[in-house]
Amino acid sequence: MMSADEALMHAQRLVEAVKTNPDAFKKAAGWNKVVQFKPSDGKAFYIHSTAGGLTVTEGLHPNPSASIESTHQDLVSILKGELDAVKAFFSGRIKIKGDVFAAQELNSIFAALLKK
Repeated sequence: MMSADEALMHAQRLVEAVKTNPDAFKKAAGWNKVVQFKPSDGKAFYIHSTAGGLTVTEGLHPNPSASIESTHQDLVSILKGELDAVKAFFSGRIKIKGDVFAAQELNSIFAALLKK
């Protein structure tokens, strides 16, 4: 059984990994957006840029660049790199409101981590 915090934990792991991956860190340095995640059956959180890279914060941001809504399971699968975020978007498994490019840029920062 998945906990309501699993997506949040994976997001925090990815954000920490960005700090030690030069490629991802460089991409993150120029990214100054806020992406809100709203899992239907989990805790809401958002990822935003700070001086030290990216930060994950629990709760709802008052004015996110983009909002991503999906099931908690799909969100975890995306954050683990098991489900392609673009395919999930086009198949209707995730909904993005606001600046789709902000979400796409965040996806490409994380994709840099998953490259072996």
